[in-house]
Amino acid sequence: MDKKGAKGYWISTAKIINQELFDEYVNKVAPWLKEVGGEVFAKDIEPLGKERTEDSNLAVICEFPSMRVAVEAFESEEYRELSKLRRKATENSTFTIMEGLDEAAKLRRAMGK
Repeated sequence: MDKKGAKGYWISTAKIINQELFDEYVNKVAPWLKEVGGEVFAKDIEPLGKERTEDSNLAVICEFPSMRVAVEAFESEEYRELSKLRRKATENSTFTIMEGLDEAAKLRRAMGK
């Protein structure tokens, strides 16, 4: 599952419908995210939604040391509980876990191959 040097990412879009509840989620998930080795890589509260995400008012990418860590974090009991807040505070959510480029792929790109 983990390629050498490849990071794991959570990619999520949503429409926040309850800001107070979403703020509670953020306040709880931020310290937990650091505990499991993740961090917010990018966040936009005015994303340009396309293809079924047109009404999104939030887009977030979280980065993890590896794909395995990203999957384990998402599947953990702790996040299962935290995600209940996120789901109650949003609608039309999307959530994807993906693996970034490994070191070999980065080198090939840098060399123009």
